[in-house]
This record gives sequence, structure tokens and C-alpha cells, in this order.
Amino acid sequence: MGLLDSFDIFELLGFGEATGLELLFAASALVGGILFLLWFVLMMVGGFAADIFEGLLGMDGLGDLGADASFKALTFQGLMAFLMFFGLAGLYTLKSTETQTLAIAIGGAAGFASMYGTGKLFHLFVGLQSDGTVEISEAVGATGTVYLRIPENRAGQVQVSFGGSMRTMKARAHDGTGIDGGAVIEVIETMDDVLVVKRK
Repeated sequence: MGLLDSFDIFELLGFGEATGLELLFAASALVGGILFLLWFVLMMVGGFAADIFEGLLGMDGLGDLGADASFKALTFQGLMAFLMFFGLAGLYTLKSTETQTLAIAIGGAAGFASMYGTGKLFHLFVGLQSDGTVEISEAVGATGTVYLRIPENRAGQVQVSFGGSMRTMKARAHDGTGIDGGAVIEVIETMDDVLVVKRK
């Protein structure tokens, strides 16, 4: 326990003598960097970092790329970017010029620029994103097979290829008759989420 009592992460990183503004910049860069690494690892391991941080911090919009990109700079990723770049740019400027006002200005500018860049990056993702939505009407004219027998005047299930993939859909016969499993069918129309089919 004595070893942990004497452990100082700022001392380990060479900021043991830091005070005031220098310590603020170092802490900001350290917190932002640690949060970024934690978020990155969680995303790589299971892709659930967004849900965890949304729950902990009450922030929305981490996984919803459909929202307006201008708000994305205020998400958890934007906060991490601001903390990291504010701390790193401010600390570098303070060490180089020893002018506190300039260090705060440059650190703030770098932080806000990184938040803006995060928002623009989300905007780019929105532009590249394909929602994958396929209209059921695209199934008309497609052929497939009966997956679960279609009873008389009731719905069964068919497997039909449309929209670029094989889909299992509810279906009923156009004339109300039953169709056995494995029969080849053709989609002739749709009713809500049910395909109307006939034997082919």
C-alpha cells in the first residue's frame, strides 16, 4: 500500500514540479488522452463504448449519425478531442513562450478546432452512410421458395431475393389456397408487410 501512496502520475510523466496553468494543461491532456484510449479500446473490443459513455454522462448522439452534424462536436468524442488538444497545445505554447495568455488562447483555439473537426468528421460519415432500407415493393416480380407452408387464407413464410439479399418474409397466396413448403413462387403484389404470391 505504501507504493501506491507514493505513486504520482504527474511525477511519472515529468510534471512533478508543475504548478498552476501548466498543471491544468497537463491534467487536461492526460484526462482527454486516457478517455480517448479507453473509448478506442472499448470500440475495438465490442463496439459498446458509445452506450457506456452515453449512460454514464447522459450524452445523446454518439451512435446516431443521422442527427445534425453540427451537434456532433458536443458529443463525448468532441469533449475528448477538446481536452486533449487544449492541454497539449496549451502546454507546448506555455513551455515555448512562457506567456500564459497566449498559451490559453492557442490551447482554446486548438481545442475548439478539434471539436469542429470532430463534427465535420461525423458529417462525412453521414454522407458515406447507407441506411440499408429496402422498400417491400421492390419484391414485386421476384421469385423464391416457400419456407413455412402457406395455409389457406392465412400467411406463411417465403424466402425471396430482392434488394441485394435473400429475405424471409410473411406471405399469402393470391387466390387464398394453400402452398406447400419448398414450392417455387413469384411475388405479384404486397399488402403492408405481407407478400402476395402465386405458384410459379
